[in-house]
Amino acid sequence: MLSTFLKKLLFVRQFFMTDGKIEILGKRQVMLPKEVVSELERVSPKIEYKSLKKIFREGVKDYAKKIGSGEEGMFKNVTDIFETFGLGRMEVVKNDNKKKMCVIKVYDCPLINGIGKSQILTAAMSGMFSFLFNKDVDAKQLTPKQEFDYCEFVIK
Repeated sequence: MLSTFLKKLLFVRQFFMTDGKIEILGKRQVMLPKEVVSELERVSPKIEYKSLKKIFREGVKDYAKKIGSGEEGMFKNVTDIFETFGLGRMEVVKNDNKKKMCVIKVYDCPLINGIGKSQILTAAMSGMFSFLFNKDVDAKQLTPKQEFDYCEFVIK
C-alpha cells in the first residue's frame, strides 16, 4: 500500500514511474537493493558522510520549495519524505526547536537490519535536520536496540 504522501504526489502529478524513470517532485530517483547500498556505504564512510549530509540537506530544501513549506512547515513533512526515501519509519520522540535538538526512533531501516549502524542513515538525518533547524547539526546513533525493531538517534 502506498503512503499517504506518495498518494498525494500521484494526485498532483509529482510522482512518476514510467519508462525506467522514477521522479518525485521533478527530481530523478533511483531504487537499489539494500545490499548494494550497504556495500557502497563500506567503501569510504568518512567522505561519504559529509557528501551525503550536504545532498540530503539540499534535497529537503528543494522539496520544501516545491511543496511550498518553510523550515517550520517542513518539519511535519519530514517523516513522510524520510519514508519516501525507503529508509524506514521515523518517529520524533522529542523535539526542542529552541535548542535545535531532537530524539528520533527509526523503525525497520533496511540499512540497519543485520548491521546495527548506517552512515547513510546518519548522514540523511543530519542533512534533513540541518535544513529544518537552519543550523548545522549532526545525528548520533545511540546504542542499537537489537531486541527491538528500531534504533534511536540524538540530533543536535
